[in-house]
Amino acid sequence: MIRLSLALALLGLTVPASAGNYPLGTMTCDDIAQFSRDTMAAKKAGRSKEDALAALDQRAYGDPVEKQTLADVVGVLYSNLGRNLGVQSAGAVMKTDCETGRSK
Repeated sequence: MIRLSLALALLGLTVPASAGNYPLGTMTCDDIAQFSRDTMAAKKAGRSKEDALAALDQRAYGDPVEKQTLADVVGVLYSNLGRNLGVQSAGAVMKTDCETGRSK
């Protein structure tokens, strides 16, 4: 029984952090919320989706999955799903989505 507990504990250390279907890498759901607010503010100021995605190449990442996760967030915010969101609501919605997970 002790071996099983130890094995499960060690397995937990090797699995990357994630929330629901979000592979977070070193980010948190609060980080997703802040990124969402920043992205929506830039969108409201006229930034195109292409520019938002290109800006991801300039960021430093603690884990390779983070870039794709942020690209997914940009995709949601620039889609019909994000059309009626404000800056604060974008952060709140994406944080809740991160915490509860998305259905694929």
